[in-house]
Amino acid sequence: MIKNLKIFLLILSFLLISFSYSQENLENNLIGKWEFKLNIKDVIKNSDDLTGFEKLAARTFSGVIEKALEKTQILFDFKGNKTAAIEVVTAERSESRVVFNWEIDEKSNLILDEITDQSDVRLGDTAYWSFNDDQLIPYDSKGNINEGILLIKLK
Repeated sequence: MIKNLKIFLLILSFLLISFSYSQENLENNLIGKWEFKLNIKDVIKNSDDLTGFEKLAARTFSGVIEKALEKTQILFDFKGNKTAAIEVVTAERSESRVVFNWEIDEKSNLILDEITDQSDVRLGDTAYWSFNDDQLIPYDSKGNINEGILLIKLK
């Protein structure tokens, strides 16, 4: 009985150390800048929030939006103090603002939380992200992947 208990405690200790190391490793990999990529046509096509008419209107203007996005770089800068800033870079200027708190949950997914004293940026259904090598893929509260949106780690 004591031998089984020792084995169980040894296994439990190993699992806790492995989980702690895994969390720490993910956090260390997260720190730094990630580029926000958006495929507007995929986002429109896969949006459940838009009616057929709204999708048609959005597709009509998607080319204009794509051209504007080509001239703009959107970066998420994840910091060690568990905050993230969004940096918008254009040819004319660069602007940065801390807008999120972040954490890695027990399933090793990234959870973003809006900072309550700002109202410029809203997460909507992109508060949840899963790691895929040097990419972060957003998913909604029901576990569905949000197609057309991606964060890519900058080297």
